[in-house]
This record gives sequence, structure tokens and C-alpha cells, in this order.
Amino acid sequence: MVLTTRFKILCLVAAIVAAVVVLSKPDATAESVAAPADRGARPLPNGLAAGTGARARRGDGDSLMTRLAHRVTESKAVGALFHTQSWYVAPPPPPPAPVVVVAPPPPTAPPLPFTVMGSYAHPGSSTVYFLTRGDRVFDVHVGDTIDNTYSVDSAANGQLTLTYKPLNIQQTLAIGDSQ
Repeated sequence: MVLTTRFKILCLVAAIVAAVVVLSKPDATAESVAAPADRGARPLPNGLAAGTGARARRGDGDSLMTRLAHRVTESKAVGALFHTQSWYVAPPPPPPAPVVVVAPPPPTAPPLPFTVMGSYAHPGSSTVYFLTRGDRVFDVHVGDTIDNTYSVDSAANGQLTLTYKPLNIQQTLAIGDSQ
């Protein structure tokens, strides 16, 4: 296996970082946490407790964890570790849409249901108009009312004027002849 110079440098840096982590002196807070566990042991310069048991000789793993715990739990360090700052200011909410009150359209008469079939003018009498609706035929004179709904008002210029009585709206119907 060929070891490159880059790999050797990376291994050296990793070893230095590991040594600094293990051999660094803990804070006062970490010592106060670790102190009750090691009451009779005297501290060594590297922060490990010296004792006669097997646990003290292998580096006291619990003490090491308590020494390193302060590095993660400090509120300043945790807050600064992934601190983000945004200059974004949310825009104010849009104003509510104005309420547009639309007046309902005025009522209108339905389309005329009649068609002109013809007319008859007898000399000396008024003209009779024959209107059809479906299969019914109505013979009307000016002034008559059809089914209490339409009244015949006038006939002039080829137009028959009818009034829709419920709304009092006038409508015209072409009769085909101009008089």
C-alpha cells in the first residue's frame, strides 16, 4: 500500500487534534462535576485522577465524558455553533379587498311567448290580431288582456305594443304590416 504525502499529513493532523482533546485541561465547571466521583484521588496535570484501581489506570472513561460534556452543553457555544441571521423583514399583510356591493339588476319581463299569425281588419270596426302561444290561438283587439298577464296597448308602425302586467313593462311584437 502506497501512502501519499497528503494521507500522512491528514493522519498527523488527526492525531494532534485527538491529543489536544484528551489532554486539554477542563474548565472549572467540568472539574466541579468530576470532583465528587474522585474524592480521594489527586489530580494529574492532564486532568485525570490518579488512583490505584484499574479504572483510574485506563483513563477513567466516565471522567473523560464529564470533562467533554461542557463543550456541548454551554449555551453560548450551542447558540453560536449554527447561528444564522436574516435581514428579511416580512412585508405587511395586504389590505383587505374592498367589498363591492353590486345592486341586483332590475327585474325584467320574460320574452314574449306570442307569435303573430295574422290580422283581420273589417271596414268600420277595429282590427283583430291573431296571436299564437304553443298550440293556442288568441284573437285580440287593442285594449284586451291575455290570461291576466299581458294587455294589448296599441298597434302602430307595424308593431303591437303589449304590457307585462306584473312588472308594468312594455314590450313590442312585430306584426308585419305598417299602417
